[in-house]
Amino acid sequence: MIPGISTNAEARLTGALDPRVTDVTEDTYASRDYTIIDGGDAEAKRLGVTVIGGGLTLMVTDPNRRLGDIRIQSGGRDNTLFFDNQSWGGQCFASIRMLGSDTVVMFNDIGDAYVAMQDIYLRSNGQFVFWGRGASAVGISMEIEGEGSGVMVGDDALISNGVWIRNHDMHAIHDLRTGTRINRQPVQTVLERHVWLGQDAMLLNAERIGMGSIVGTRSLVKGTVPPRVVVAGTPARVIREGASWGRSNNGMTAEERHSIGLPDLA
Repeated sequence: MIPGISTNAEARLTGALDPRVTDVTEDTYASRDYTIIDGGDAEAKRLGVTVIGGGLTLMVTDPNRRLGDIRIQSGGRDNTLFFDNQSWGGQCFASIRMLGSDTVVMFNDIGDAYVAMQDIYLRSNGQFVFWGRGASAVGISMEIEGEGSGVMVGDDALISNGVWIRNHDMHAIHDLRTGTRINRQPVQTVLERHVWLGQDAMLLNAERIGMGSIVGTRSLVKGTVPPRVVVAGTPARVIREGASWGRSNNGMTAEERHSIGLPDLA
């Protein structure tokens, strides 16, 4: 599908291409031409990518379109940073740590969006971040644990400042009588399309946020959130059903409604 990424990475990418998450398909990637750049080359810096360490490949669909200011710490090998920047008009400012090997961070066409990532921390081998079309972030941090684990951010997501996504509880919690672990192992975290995460929200071991849903300011989410609801609180709970949001204060566009499975208003 995409030259230069491993078979395992390609399988993880294919798993991300869920219509509930993105309108990107395998055919989207098959129709692109790619430029493959060593992360340590001057050409990467010209595009706005600075790499500390080695073992990183930068892949772009337009080698002449600057990406922003992205700083990468690559501690393993065979890591890939991918940008579909053929129609890229936005800016990405990110600090990314890839401490394992065979990890992939993918940015699809963000259009004119602004994406700010304070700290994206991939701790293990085979991990994955998928960033959907048109998704924007005022400020987000992620910490991903567990071999093969990942975070998928769907198309047209809106992520406010101070948001944290952690796919695990940081440390194991043990029952003192039996010695067994009582908290969950790391999960795959999926934001479906057109999700809004409010300021300072935290997703902690959260599996899925349904399409069109809103997570309120300073809420703590674990588990799953259904589509088209508003959740708030610590822990977050549903406070309103049958609700979503639009980027314009004048109401949701027809495209936004269609993206979350709703018809036009009568």
